[in-house]
Amino acid sequence: MNGDLMFQEEIRAKVRDAYGAIPAGAGRAMAQRFYSDEELSSIPERAVDWALGVGNPVRYAGLSPGDVVLDVGCGGGIDTVLAARRVGPAGRVIGLDMLAEMCDRARETAEEAGVGASCEFTTGLMEDMPLPDASVDVVVSNGVINLSPRKSRVLAEIVRVLVPGGRLCVADLTVEDDLPAEVLTSDAAWAGCISGALSERVFAKKLDHAGLVGVEMNEQVPFGLADVALYPLFTPAVLELMARVIPEGRRDRVAVGLIVRAAKPES
Repeated sequence: MNGDLMFQEEIRAKVRDAYGAIPAGAGRAMAQRFYSDEELSSIPERAVDWALGVGNPVRYAGLSPGDVVLDVGCGGGIDTVLAARRVGPAGRVIGLDMLAEMCDRARETAEEAGVGASCEFTTGLMEDMPLPDASVDVVVSNGVINLSPRKSRVLAEIVRVLVPGGRLCVADLTVEDDLPAEVLTSDAAWAGCISGALSERVFAKKLDHAGLVGVEMNEQVPFGLADVALYPLFTPAVLELMARVIPEGRRDRVAVGLIVRAAKPES
């Protein structure tokens, strides 16, 4: 295995370990930030407790009854369930996660929510999705693409599994290039979506290179130190480091959450 692949596996292992150690109930504060009371009241408590996303992609995905949807990095299943309600019994939602235990939790969530018949869950990597070509109408994802050390590969896989004319709608973080090196190289900051995030300009460029069209980046939501502290992936030591090295004028805008939409060309 060459050094680059070893580095990729090391990053993936750190992210896997961090998410595997998240305590139950850790995501509720962030869920209340991005989902309406009506949405949360329709979701089993277990999914709300495990909601560690950075936005609400299903709200902006334009889902229709009968759509086949892929939720990349489904976690505890909050977006999977919301998508299943929108596509109805004629549609289907596939939850993909690299952690088998997350797939198990999401499956239980879907069953409890009464949409289990419309959902299926599979363990796998977003860089190598275990799905056929042109099998999905819409891909959604929430704070996950930035975790990959091979983002161009993830986008290529998304294009592969989308049908011609299929759509992508993801919530993700962008970070400008001027964050201190101590933060950008932190394991916990990578697992928490900060270190691995791209700048908005680079993200847009990667979407274009992947062959996606009609790229839109909307719903800018600043993430400051107080917001970052709500994520259990950030250890007290990392939060102290960030407070110490990030300039005071930047502490209310460490990163920016975006809703990113794009489409695969019709032909």
